[in-house]
Amino acid sequence: MIIPEYGRKLDEKEWAPCIDMLLAGEHIVLTTHVNSDGDGLGSEVALAEVLRTLGKKVSIINPTEVPTNYTFLQEIADINVFDEQGEELIEEISLADMVVLLDANLRERMGSIWNHVSFARELGKLEVLCIDHHLDPEDFADLMVCETYASSTGELVYDLVTAIEACVGKELITPGVAKGLYVAVMTDTGSFRFPKTTPYVYTLAGDLVAKGADPNEIYDQVYNSLKPQALRLLGAALTEIRLIDGDTVSWLFISQKMLSETGSKLFDTDLVIKYLLSVRSVRIAVLMVEMQDGRTKVSLRSRGDIFVNRIAKKYGGGGHKNAAGCLLRYAPEKATQMILAEVRGFLKNLEIVNKK
Repeated sequence: MIIPEYGRKLDEKEWAPCIDMLLAGEHIVLTTHVNSDGDGLGSEVALAEVLRTLGKKVSIINPTEVPTNYTFLQEIADINVFDEQGEELIEEISLADMVVLLDANLRERMGSIWNHVSFARELGKLEVLCIDHHLDPEDFADLMVCETYASSTGELVYDLVTAIEACVGKELITPGVAKGLYVAVMTDTGSFRFPKTTPYVYTLAGDLVAKGADPNEIYDQVYNSLKPQALRLLGAALTEIRLIDGDTVSWLFISQKMLSETGSKLFDTDLVIKYLLSVRSVRIAVLMVEMQDGRTKVSLRSRGDIFVNRIAKKYGGGGHKNAAGCLLRYAPEKATQMILAEVRGFLKNLEIVNKK
């Protein structure tokens, strides 16, 4: 496992094991986490085009459907949605010699795809490469590059591609690659405003624009292409937001009934969470969504040095310092009581520590 120290950029020598692995592969499957986002999707379509330019057979197989505002990325590369009954995609995995997981460092984040990847590994030649930037990686891949300093997985893939260019002596960042990577970096930096938006990130973005990424067009496609259902969900959700503990904690529960009545889908809930942290006094925001199987999806956001990933990790999840999540096996009522008690206790302990 390769997990370099925090706060530095991998050079070409350090990328070498990853490059060797990719160049040796012939049939490569790319995937990202369940409930995919701009970083995972942008990174995989960009890397897919690069690998195809290098003569590889490449397939993208994701565990869940592409959110509406990212479907334009399929102009760069086809994105297949995995189905347990989809024999063709299961066969695609079994025939591959490499699976690359992008923007996730836990095997369960691959959803039901992992079962087939694991089975194919046991049978023989399949290798797993993981490229990610989240905290607390799980040691399951044959090679893992997990750089927590990076603003996004897109930043890492950009560095990887430039290292491959130096290795093969060929320019690989086409307009399509630039577009995918710009989507990845832009979305995971909150349009270049989150703490990890370093001067290097702006330099990187500038290079991608120079090579074909259109910032205005991409922003419009990502943020101004919502369907009416998403707006109806937002309207219903905003009236249900609750503030507790002196307005330091905000929380919202979205039920299956609310999703059904507004005609919205799980990925539409991403539109809501930013509003939970829009009140300045809020230190931790909690969004809970009832899943179809009765479990509860929890998304956590925070300000400053409040490591909500520690809360998520306690319940089998993970993520960033200020943005994390987990999936609770409990029904909504119990899950709500449990996670709110956890958050309140976490803040209380933090206050005690800060007073010492």
